[in-house]
Amino acid sequence: MKRRDFLNRGITAAAAGLAASAVGAAPASQDAAGANQRIRIGWIGCGGRGTYVARCFRESPDVQIVAACDVFQPQAERARTWLGPDVAAYADFRRVLDRNDVDAVLIATPDHWHAAATVLACQAGKDVYVEKPLAHNVAEGRAMIEAARRHQRIVQTGMQQRSAAHFHRIREIVQSGQLGPVKYVRIWNYSNLTPGGIGRAPDGSPPAGLDWDFYLGPAPLVPFNPKRFLGTYRYFWDRTFLNP
Repeated sequence: MKRRDFLNRGITAAAAGLAASAVGAAPASQDAAGANQRIRIGWIGCGGRGTYVARCFRESPDVQIVAACDVFQPQAERARTWLGPDVAAYADFRRVLDRNDVDAVLIATPDHWHAAATVLACQAGKDVYVEKPLAHNVAEGRAMIEAARRHQRIVQTGMQQRSAAHFHRIREIVQSGQLGPVKYVRIWNYSNLTPGGIGRAPDGSPPAGLDWDFYLGPAPLVPFNPKRFLGTYRYFWDRTFLNP
């Protein structure tokens, strides 16, 4: 059985089992940090966003990043160099989940990996901080919630702006009626790639140090294309293991 088939079937079965089961108790990680200990983090996805969040984590005296993981070797090695020689670098995030000294994980992978990595992390007894969007689709989100409940894990989505004070103030103004009945809202994104947009690039060979098959993971197997890789991968909304 190919790795992708094994991964898809295994996680789908786990998600189905979670949805069908009553929420039960599961023991926390044997080495989980106590109230007066540092929280040991496994960092999964060492690109731009992951690096930003890891820097924020590292500013806390109660947090220690003990492992880094990325399917693109240059990024994993860059993270390890930044963190120090005592930190191990991996290509397969499951090796991070195998470690008893990891209390929680930072998941900053491409979107199609968010659900699978979160479910597996919960099963491994790890708490999770997963970048937005939470999941690729509603079914994935439900599987993640069920996994967190069943294994009694804390799962936090990175939604910092939604928690900012000025958004709460805006809500108060709208709900107070100061603006009158709100009948129309226009939203725009000022960030764009004018004038050429995303552009086009031919398929080719993955760069050295990239495990393209593992990068795609639960998404369909397609040829490598640089537009599906760093920076512009969100222009492709591939199906995943719970969205055939």
